[in-house]
Formats: sequence, structure tokens, C-alpha cells
Amino acid sequence: MKGLRAKSPFTWKGMLVGAIFSFFIGVGAPYGEIMLQGSYMALNSSSPAAIFSFFLITLFLNVLLALIRRHFALSKADLVMVYVMLLMAVTVPTQSFVSYLIPVIGGLLYYASSENNWGEIFVPYVEPWLAPLDYKLVKDLHEGLPPGESIPWGGWVEILGAWYVFFIVLSFMMICMATILHRQWSANERLAYPMVQLPMRMIEEGEGLLGVVGPFFRSRAMWLGFALPFVLFSMTGLHHYFPFVPAVPFFIDTVWWFNRSVWEIFALSYAWVGFFYLVNLDITFSIWFFHLLTKVEEGIFNLVGFSSTEKLSLYSFSQTADLTHQSVGACLVFVGFTLWMARAHLRDVWRKAWNNDPGVDDAGELIPYRVAAIGFLVSLFMVGFWLWLSGIPLVVLPIFLAACLVFYILVTRAVTTAGVATARAPEVAAFFVISGWGTSLIGAKGLVALTFTYVWQSEMRLFPLIGCANALKLAEIIPGPKRRLFWAMWVALLCSLAGATWIVLTICYRDGGINLHPFFMTGQAVRTFTDMARPLLNPTPPDLRGWVFTGIGGVIDGLLLWGQHRFHWWPLHPLGFVISVGWLTSQMWFSCFVSWLLKLLTLKYGGIKLYTAAKPFFLGMILGEATAGGVWLFIDWLNGETGNMITAM
Repeated sequence: MKGLRAKSPFTWKGMLVGAIFSFFIGVGAPYGEIMLQGSYMALNSSSPAAIFSFFLITLFLNVLLALIRRHFALSKADLVMVYVMLLMAVTVPTQSFVSYLIPVIGGLLYYASSENNWGEIFVPYVEPWLAPLDYKLVKDLHEGLPPGESIPWGGWVEILGAWYVFFIVLSFMMICMATILHRQWSANERLAYPMVQLPMRMIEEGEGLLGVVGPFFRSRAMWLGFALPFVLFSMTGLHHYFPFVPAVPFFIDTVWWFNRSVWEIFALSYAWVGFFYLVNLDITFSIWFFHLLTKVEEGIFNLVGFSSTEKLSLYSFSQTADLTHQSVGACLVFVGFTLWMARAHLRDVWRKAWNNDPGVDDAGELIPYRVAAIGFLVSLFMVGFWLWLSGIPLVVLPIFLAACLVFYILVTRAVTTAGVATARAPEVAAFFVISGWGTSLIGAKGLVALTFTYVWQSEMRLFPLIGCANALKLAEIIPGPKRRLFWAMWVALLCSLAGATWIVLTICYRDGGINLHPFFMTGQAVRTFTDMARPLLNPTPPDLRGWVFTGIGGVIDGLLLWGQHRFHWWPLHPLGFVISVGWLTSQMWFSCFVSWLLKLLTLKYGGIKLYTAAKPFFLGMILGEATAGGVWLFIDWLNGETGNMITAM
């Protein structure tokens, strides 16, 4: 109780700055992607929008405040609060929610035609609060308002209100999950949390008159690392304006294997190299090794004619259904083992929540364990109730929710353990249910309702559980109660939500959605409903072959887990096998390989001393790439240019 009465180290000044920048992220990230068609600043868990914003705050805004008057500057605690808010703000505006939600729910009626027959397949089963059924409302969204008309905000109030209630409850559930798992992952298992090492260094305090400029910003190695991606990617930015300047592309090449039946991407992100440098070698080795191994497996299956003919979600297009099921099985075993390892801690949480056990101290946590445990259960029930109202039948609802929870934990664990800057679930949860249990159990209305879960579940690159997990690790460096951070998170989420809603509807009704980014404003909706039209038109039974490969994947990952915990020399990390397949792993494996090789050589020839000395260089690469993306978006905005894609970090 003493800890609860202690004065909070976080002030309202920090919350105000965090709120302003959270709103800017809510506006700027969708504008940069949809309108400017530039770099993705809030798409992946690397959160470049948060990094770039924090760079502006720590090196410019805070220094300016200190020069005006020293006590005007943000304290270390307030800087932590600001970054926590930025981490939460980036989970809202782009494909993580708002910029997926509005194009999809607004696209059903607009893209329905006599050819695709969506008007008969989907529309009769759509609840009136789930998607707009007013054709003029969605027509103007896509084609722009006629002269003299204003944005029909009233037409969106009920629909977006229903969705935003769902998102707020879902976000609270994830904040509760992060609170429950935090001590186990941070203190008991001591995960690396690579994503928070950069902001930790950025807020280190220096000495003298300009003590707010910490040693990190005075490091030559950091600025050398910063310059590498900033200069090279700026050449790409200049190439857009002056074609004679050579471009340095993010995506280098695509190579085909096995009689052009398997493809491989070569992409290089200096920021991803920097993140992976902070991770154990066995993890980075396992990521690229298992990815290439599964590509060989897929190629052999294709050559001998053994590949599955099952059609899963378009999110699984980069590999066969067999590999997807194999990865799902590995995921189930990996997450199950993760929770089993946490069983003692989870018992402590339960004792504190149920009996208020004085032997379990939760004073330093974001919220009390009782609030977290009860809040998780209540919010999970409310999420389930909302989904049931949308049309998902009760018989499959527990399966679907369990799959979502498992996938959320997996991706968050991948980020906090391996510094994976872009990852998502091995399979869309809707198709996990469809493939595993068949369409007859779900029914047409259930399938239509599952279609709308794509809005918040299919991408899964970035969501509040990831932001909160990293935020709680960062907050450990500030002693004292953390309760005010909880409210700061909500301020950030709501500011970002308001900003994103305003900008997406504004630019769509002003310029017409079909004239903006072709994928984000058109492709998302078309892909989503095309995906679910297949099982609606062609019902399928449970796929038994899929269950076989799910079992195979589970057994393999179980053996990897056994080896990892049985032999200290074991070189293969089970997480690498879990995330070995998928479009996003295809993007990042080469950066992972480069980082693994550089770190291996550094440790071999320079030891831990050289590794530590080189760390600012690799952190600088993270900061430099995020800054390049942000700076060139600003330049393109000033010049009215579009399509200047710098980075997808």
C-alpha cells in the first residue's frame, strides 16, 4: 500500500506532450501511407513513427525547452511516459485498425457487382451496425464528395461507434494481458526486449549545461550508423525527384527456385539489421536457417507433386497450405510451452487477484493484478459477446477466441524475444476455424461475420499487446508507481484514434478513396471479401491433411523445445521454426542473416568488448532509417509528391 501512496514520477506535462504527438501520429501515419503513398511509419512492430517522433522530442524539443529554462525540459520519467504513449499510438492508425477498418467496411457495398455477387453472398447477413449499407455514403467515400457537400460524419457515428467500443475493450484486454505476463517475461525469463534498447539509450542523461543531450547523441559510432541508412535511403528519395541519382531500394531482388515454383525475396533494412544485432545468435541463426529450410521443403513438395490443394487465406499465399498448418502446429506448442513455463507466476497472479495474497507484490505493476485478471476475463467475455452479436455462432466462438489469444501471444513473444520487426500469425484465425472444423459448423452468417474479423485480426503486425509489453519493460528504469502510465496509454490510444478517423475520412471524401493508395483503399476490401467468398460459395469439410501437418509442426517444435532446455550447446531456437514461413519472414530473413553474420564475426574477432563498442553504431542504423522515412514524408508533403517509398521497416 505504501507504493500506491507514493508520488508518481510521471507528470501531466509529459502526458500533454505525449498526447500531442499521439494525435500527430494518428493523422500523419495514415496520411503518409494513403495520401502520399510513402514509407510505412506505423505498420510494423518496429514502430518507426514512434522512433522518429521521439528523436524530434529528445534531441530538439527537449533541448529547446532546456535552453529556455532548465526546469521546462521533460524529465527522464516524462520521456519514458512520452515513448510509452507513442508505442500505444502507433497501434491504431494504419493497417492495425483504422486504415483497415474504414476501407473494408466501406468497400463491401461499393465493390459489390453482378460478377462477384457480393450483394447476395454477404449483404443479407451483415448487421446494420457492422458496415454501412447506404450506397451514397460509400460511393462518396470512394469517389469524392460532389461540389458543395460536406463530409457526412453522422452516417458513420453508429457504425464506427460500435467498432470503437469493440477496439477499446480489446485494447483493455491486451493491456491486462501485458500486465499479467510482464514479470514472467521480464524478470523470470529475462527476455531481451530489443525494441526498447534504443529509447533507453536516447533518454540517458548527460552532464553540464546541456545535460539533456545524453551520451548516446554524442557518440560518433551512433552518428556513423545513423548516416549509413539515412544517406543511402535519401538517395532513393532524391531519385524520385532527380532520376539521374541512383536509388538504393529497400527490396533488392526476387529469386526463383525449383523450376520457378518457389520464390525468395532479398530485402535489406538497416534498422532490422540493428534490431537483430541485439538478439542472441541462436535465435537469428534459427530464423534464417529454418526459413530457407522450409523453402526447400516447399520446393521438393512441388517437384514431386505432394503439395496440398487446399486454399487458405490470401495471407498464406507465399507458401503451401502444408507449411501454413505446420507453422500453426509449432505455434500452438510454442505458446502452450510458454504458458506452462509461466504457471508458477500465473498462480501468483491468481492468488493476488482472488485472495489478495500479501506475499505477492504488484505495487510496481501498471495496474493491480486483481484489476488485470478480472479485467481480462470481463473484457474477453465482452469481446466474445460483440462477436456473437455480429454473427459468429457460439459453437465456434471459443475456438476462434482461443486462436486469437494464442496468435497475439506468439507475435508479442517474437517481438520481445527476437526483436522481430515485422511478424504476424501463421494463419488468419478465421481460416484456422474454417480449415479445422469445416464451413457447415459455421454457417453463412458466421462466415460473413468472420470476414469482418480481418479488420483487427488478419494483419497482426502491430497491436496494443506489443506496445504495452515493450512499454512496461521501458518503464522499469523509472522507480515508483506506474499507475499514471495506464491513463497515459488510454490518452494516446484515444488521441491516435481521433486523429486517424478524422484524416482517413477527410482525405477519402475530399479526393476519393479510389484515387489514393490502390492497395490500402481498394485492395484491402477486394482481397478481404474475395477471400471469404470462396468458402461461402464452395463449402468445405474439415481438412484432415491440415491436421496431420499441424501435428507434425507441433512435434518438431516440441523436439526443438526439448533440445533447447536439455542441452546447453543446442544451436536451434524453437521460435525460428514457428515463424519460418510467411511473406513477412521472406522480407526480413536476409537482414537477419546479415546481422547474424556481422555479430558472429564481431564476437569471434573482437569479443564482447568490440560487440559493446559497436552497439551504438547498430542502434544508430535503426534511428537513421526511421528518420529517413519521416524526413522524406515531410519533404514529399511540402512538395505535393506521392509514391516516394523510402522504407518499409
